[in-house]
Amino acid sequence: MNGSVIGNYRIDREIGEGGMSHVFVGRTLCATEVLPLDYPVVLKVMSDELAGEVTARKRFVKEAQILAKLRHRYITRFYEFINDAQHAVLIMEYVEGTPVDVLLAEKGALPLQDAIGIAQNLLEALVYAHGKGIVHRDIKPANLIREKSGNVKVTDFGIAKIREGGTSPGQTVLTKSGFLLGTPHYMSPEQIREPKDAGARADVYSSGVVLYEMLTGQLPFNSRSLPKLIDAIYRGEKQPPSALRPEVDKELEAIVLKSMSPRMDQRFESAREFYEALEEYEARQPLRPAAKMAPVAMATRVDLPNPAEKKNQWALVGVKNDSNEKYSIDGEVMVGRDRTCSIVLTHPAVSRRHAKITFSGSSCVLEDLKSANGTYVNNARIERANLKPGDVVRFGADPSCSYVLRDH
Repeated sequence: MNGSVIGNYRIDREIGEGGMSHVFVGRTLCATEVLPLDYPVVLKVMSDELAGEVTARKRFVKEAQILAKLRHRYITRFYEFINDAQHAVLIMEYVEGTPVDVLLAEKGALPLQDAIGIAQNLLEALVYAHGKGIVHRDIKPANLIREKSGNVKVTDFGIAKIREGGTSPGQTVLTKSGFLLGTPHYMSPEQIREPKDAGARADVYSSGVVLYEMLTGQLPFNSRSLPKLIDAIYRGEKQPPSALRPEVDKELEAIVLKSMSPRMDQRFESAREFYEALEEYEARQPLRPAAKMAPVAMATRVDLPNPAEKKNQWALVGVKNDSNEKYSIDGEVMVGRDRTCSIVLTHPAVSRRHAKITFSGSSCVLEDLKSANGTYVNNARIERANLKPGDVVRFGADPSCSYVLRDH
């Protein structure tokens, strides 16, 4: 199909093939309200042999409906769905980067910090998707693309919703080729037994398998016999990560093994809980040298007012009654999850470098740094705002990340 035209897009080259579709990179032929001229996109085109099948087309339509609900920095963006007599095509963001399965094939086990960072990006995306009621159901390294910046985007929500009607009890959902709907090596026991029962904890399990593989360079279950593979998954029999890589300490190992428990009630309850376990683990590790950057004034967390503070110094104070959070503001202060920030907020809704506060004399300015979940002042989303004492500032959508600006 190279060189052919579908709608406003010219196909340049094929980059992949799945059970239901072919995936191409193309470019826009004309500028639109959303995309400029000659802009690279990904086209996921339904296979010709399935184009006339009602069930297959319904699944494509459902994928488009799912993608249209998702707008997150770690999820590939959806632009358009072309659905006519000739084609069923999803038009999506083209991500410049390397699929994580390619990284694993080239490098084997990844550096510990890289593996944890990729897992955190994945889990942050899942926290968002699960909050929308959407379960991915096919989390695996091939569906994660690592950008040059180091961030990772989650792709392919093609089986995020099981087709309408489901199947009879005990039966496995199949693709046109007869394979399990999903990738068995990464599937939870409940997803193998009854795909329609696979909920958010199935994604937690699959994310744990991905983290295991990134840490060790090996899959936890890798039998060539499908019945033996499924039996091993049901039993949960696998080598602990530390047996394959001694650098993995017992604390990190416990997190990975909990995420992969064959019993749902013994796993993390949610992607958020899994994320927070990794975040807390990271926070307890020795600080590594930070990349060189322009010096900034540090915001210091304190529990009690300091009489020696400058008369005109301001502070952000946690709004929760039981919170002892208080961050003094002086000069230029960065806010985010990254531990190089002056104010570190370990919450999935907070971006790694979320916002900047600049205090000078009697002026205090807040700037959002293109965060995924926004910065708010008195419940209004802002890009830049002048703050005054008494303003309530929120980083992300969660009220627990709300702070009142106080002057001393």
